[in-house]
Amino acid sequence: MGDRTMSDIMPVIPVESAETEAVEPEPGPVCTGQLEPQVRARIESMSYLPTTAAVAMKFVELGKDPEAEPSEYSKVISSDSSLSTKMLSLANSSWFGVRNKVTKMQVAVNLLGLSTVRTLAISYCVTGLHNELRLTAEESRMFWSASLCKAVAAKQYAMLHDPKQAEEAFAAGLFQDFALPVMFAVAKEQLGPVLQDASLDWKARLVKERGLFRLDHAELARCVAQKLELPDLFVDAVAFHHNYASLKEFIAKPVIADAAYLASLFPHVLDQWNRQDAQEMREFLAAHRGEKPITVDQFLESVQKEFNQLFCYFEQGDPPDTKLSELLEQATREVADNTTRLVGTVHEMLQQAATNGKEVQLLLQQQTQLEQAAIRDPLTNALNRDGFTGRATELLAKACRYGASSAVVYLDIDHFKILNDTSGHAQGDLALKMVVEQIQQSIRQSDLVGRMGGDEFVVVLTDCSEDDAVQVLQRILTSVAERSAKELNLKATLSAGLVWVRAQGQTLPLDKLLAAADRLMYNAKRAGGDRIEHRAVDAAKKDAA
Repeated sequence: MGDRTMSDIMPVIPVESAETEAVEPEPGPVCTGQLEPQVRARIESMSYLPTTAAVAMKFVELGKDPEAEPSEYSKVISSDSSLSTKMLSLANSSWFGVRNKVTKMQVAVNLLGLSTVRTLAISYCVTGLHNELRLTAEESRMFWSASLCKAVAAKQYAMLHDPKQAEEAFAAGLFQDFALPVMFAVAKEQLGPVLQDASLDWKARLVKERGLFRLDHAELARCVAQKLELPDLFVDAVAFHHNYASLKEFIAKPVIADAAYLASLFPHVLDQWNRQDAQEMREFLAAHRGEKPITVDQFLESVQKEFNQLFCYFEQGDPPDTKLSELLEQATREVADNTTRLVGTVHEMLQQAATNGKEVQLLLQQQTQLEQAAIRDPLTNALNRDGFTGRATELLAKACRYGASSAVVYLDIDHFKILNDTSGHAQGDLALKMVVEQIQQSIRQSDLVGRMGGDEFVVVLTDCSEDDAVQVLQRILTSVAERSAKELNLKATLSAGLVWVRAQGQTLPLDKLLAAADRLMYNAKRAGGDRIEHRAVDAAKKDAA
């Protein structure tokens, strides 16, 4: 941001002015969405963020515990080698002027302070995304600085209303634009001008995005947040950050809802600010002053101060406008470059945490194993009936909340009894395991597969069109037939029934969808098997299933 302040880039608009020039979306087709498959594929391929986002969530939880000790922070930091490097490097920087080199994480945490450690750790989690997307240093700077600014704005708002929710508000602001760099990496030439166009307010920008991707950055960011398995609070804050009514409806913490919306009104590119967005931000602050009312300029000054401070920390004392691009490049490279150098330090920290940490880890693993055993089919490792029913109900409810279409599938192996009688139960068991393996290879990590008993299987697919669901199912049928013929010396075929539910504001009960899919499956079986019967239903109609 250089020497410019938030007030500099914010258009000068009198607070009392009630009239603004609305930016109307340009006419013409805006829902072609030709780039949707590419951006979804890019989201599915991301591998770096899940670990780092989990670490960030732990720091959010620690921030809500006033009795959390520095040692607890040290243990969490130690689980991420890149974050450990950053914290130790910062503690040893000229910014803090220590005489003896800091090599122990707990010393670094004490030196930096718990509040600073929380803020730095949470904000650091987005830097891995830019490396994975192979953005240039300049592009990384643009997205990261804007996300950091939004996060600080959300935090400063929470500090005015309920300081205990400051860390959650910071994370909600930081995560809300997760999808923008992903979309940019897929379509730089198309999206770049949209981001740089200061004449577009947030409403007009969303229209432009949907014209390119069919979904806007809030809807795609929801996909990223769900992939990271973030708590529902943050999934909702991400999905609805431009929809204040939905934020108030789904988020039980009003301060977080308000903070997320306020952050959404800050610019995506920090050297410009759309007039309408700026005016809306002014009016929102005026209407939500809190117990300690401050002016817009005072609020922006507090945002600017913390924003600059965080930049200085990341820059290790350098001004925020000098080396940000080098910092981001270095930060995202640290996992690979510094692992060897930190082995000794990490080993020492792990030894310190061994007594309590390993016992807790073992107990958690045992608990997880017991929980998984209770919901998994022991032969195929697919979800059993109870496990599938619980998770599928939750998945369909979330699809309904976010307006995502879904598909429920019922599958049955053709002539399975004859296969068992002629080839033996051992071959039959291999066929059952093979079916589940091929299903799992064909669906996404966010989808579900369960074994209802015998040779009957069920699948739930979300965020898919009817054609996409049918294509996935056809790949499953083809791969099972080809692999069984090759490896089992017999051709195992499947009959499948598929019910696709259009995106609506409500959903049908799971048992009705399964019953409808089951009937379609039997229609396929009566027609000779090795085929798919499918239909689309409208959740808004009571007799849809």
